[in-house]
Amino acid sequence: MDFEPVADTTRRAEIVALLKRAILAGQLAPGHKLNELRIAEQMRVSRAPLREAMRELVQQGLLTSIPYAGTFVIDVTAKDIDDAYSINKVLDDFAIERTWPVRNARFFAELDRRHEAVKQATRDRDTARQIETALQLHGVIYEWADNAVLLETWQRLTSRLQMYFALHQRARNEPVPAEDLHEDYVRLLKGDDMQAAQRHAREHIDFDFEHLIAYARSLEQRPAQGRADRGARSTRPAGLHPSTSHP
Repeated sequence: MDFEPVADTTRRAEIVALLKRAILAGQLAPGHKLNELRIAEQMRVSRAPLREAMRELVQQGLLTSIPYAGTFVIDVTAKDIDDAYSINKVLDDFAIERTWPVRNARFFAELDRRHEAVKQATRDRDTARQIETALQLHGVIYEWADNAVLLETWQRLTSRLQMYFALHQRARNEPVPAEDLHEDYVRLLKGDDMQAAQRHAREHIDFDFEHLIAYARSLEQRPAQGRADRGARSTRPAGLHPSTSHP
């Protein structure tokens, strides 16, 4: 019998992780055009798994593919961030309200487990992992809300939020936020006052928001030609280490 070829998902996942880390750490800046040939040479992989990885990152919302132009790191405007954060507040309010009566020991245990994962990523000063685990922590209330449309909306929103979280850290000139950033958030979600938890969730989203918006506006003011020049150049971002084997 004939078998279908086995896809090298491990290599694709590795490429996705390397590119994602470079984007969230700011080594591939918003608007940067990816040079497939150069990156494939640096990673010592063929262009086929690289393209698959790039398509996955397009689906995740970190890259955008423009016909006849190439693939770019998504650009971000202050309005993009304001739109996402404003709807995030409304969704959090509703998710907490839906989740509140069904909280139980399993919910609290999962909340603690994800919170510890965020703190570990923070201690490791791993920007990409800290963002990933923070979004997973915030996702608990959506998973327990028992509303498929709400959960789907949250999952679509996270594709934007991961980039905005990364910009927030660059605006603060820190690879990761303080380790205790989510302490009150978790404590209130485990408490008895739903309105206090909702209020804190809104405040959590607003934390240093004006600083983030100002930073986003500064990116918008970059000269258009300068941005194009940066996209045309392909340098090896720290962390894009070559693979030791070929596909």
